[in-house]
Amino acid sequence: MPFCCKALNRSAYKALMLVCGCFPAVGFSSPWLEANDPFLRSSLVLLSDSNQISSPVNIYPQRWSLFGDDLTDSNEGLISSSVFIAKQEVLYALNTARLNRGNNRFKVIGAIDQSSLSSFGQFNEDEMGAYISTDYLSNAFSYRLTAAYSEYNDEKELNWNDSYLSLNASEWLFTLGNVNRWWGQGWQHNLILASYAKAAPDVSASYIGANDFLGVWSVESLLSKPVDSAYDNHSATRLVSKPFSIFEYGMTYQTWFSDVNNSGGNSDSQIALDAKLVLPHIKNLYHSVYLEMASTSTLSELGAWMMGWTGGFNIADHNARIVLESQQTTSAHDSTSWSSGDYPSSSDGVTNNSYLLDDSYSAAFYLQLKNDHNLGLIYRNSTEDGENIKSNQVTYRLPALNGMMHFGVGHESSNTDGENFIAWSGYELRF
Repeated sequence: MPFCCKALNRSAYKALMLVCGCFPAVGFSSPWLEANDPFLRSSLVLLSDSNQISSPVNIYPQRWSLFGDDLTDSNEGLISSSVFIAKQEVLYALNTARLNRGNNRFKVIGAIDQSSLSSFGQFNEDEMGAYISTDYLSNAFSYRLTAAYSEYNDEKELNWNDSYLSLNASEWLFTLGNVNRWWGQGWQHNLILASYAKAAPDVSASYIGANDFLGVWSVESLLSKPVDSAYDNHSATRLVSKPFSIFEYGMTYQTWFSDVNNSGGNSDSQIALDAKLVLPHIKNLYHSVYLEMASTSTLSELGAWMMGWTGGFNIADHNARIVLESQQTTSAHDSTSWSSGDYPSSSDGVTNNSYLLDDSYSAAFYLQLKNDHNLGLIYRNSTEDGENIKSNQVTYRLPALNGMMHFGVGHESSNTDGENFIAWSGYELRF
């Protein structure tokens, strides 16, 4: 369980983390690093930008086997303190999964309304809820069984969301379930596939490899059944690769379709490309720029693009990250004729990415304190169909009562709905 570290000098602090690992059990006993923790992702991106891992970091869940071996390389004497801390945190999360530590979870959340400001690892996905789950990981298979009672989009229900069964066959991994996914480089924007909406039940297969041409690479295909969507089925295939230490990319093809008897065989398709370029580090600042582009239903037309910059650095013995992003659309964006009439990437009436935003920009700041307290600040200014929405959000989490407490407040204003204040809190216990 997490605990607070007393004030220590740097060398003693490093030694303590090596011996006992003063990090919370941030990962389930799953075969991958999940799309549920922006602070753990920040540490992984820092390792990528400092050339500590050889795999791409633009697909979540991300299999531990993609980068697990890189975490055990012993070169601590050549890296900065911020990189060292990040490496120990990710390694602790890996060992937590490998050793099945904290593989039972109890979680409760409550909120005043739901926020429209979705981002990577959003904690308050539901307006309220109580959840209990158990997981298990072995070399051959892993599973999670989750039971929840929650309110989402003003509907209360008992559900099994966030459950899965996964079979491991060396380079192959086959999964049945509904886990959150985040495909792409963005943090507050995503033009591909994100966890803005509830994860739809799907079956997927992924394969990992390495060669001189692609570097470390992975391909994943899935088939899902969205809820309350224009189409009955959604298929997606994504290839990610890191051929050079400073460059990685991803390519995604998606199709939405229904049974022939229901819709006459109509379908919609979209392709997307994304890439990241690592910039030369400046003292203890490790940073990179990234780009995402998504087509219209006419695959040869560009519909929207997003650019971003992110940098990780240390403040004393604490790790911090800044993320700046801007999303824009093209003239073909609004004139696209989708077969279903509307942009098809949705589930439960919520769009699965930020493609529909006409223009948007955001700034975010993530701070990881050495005593396991974490602070997140997010600002986004977006326009969609003539409506301008400005959103501010502050989140804070800290170890308490042998678990983790989460708090958040937000403010939204629009030219049509006025102002809205949002607050939420939650408690998470893993045992």
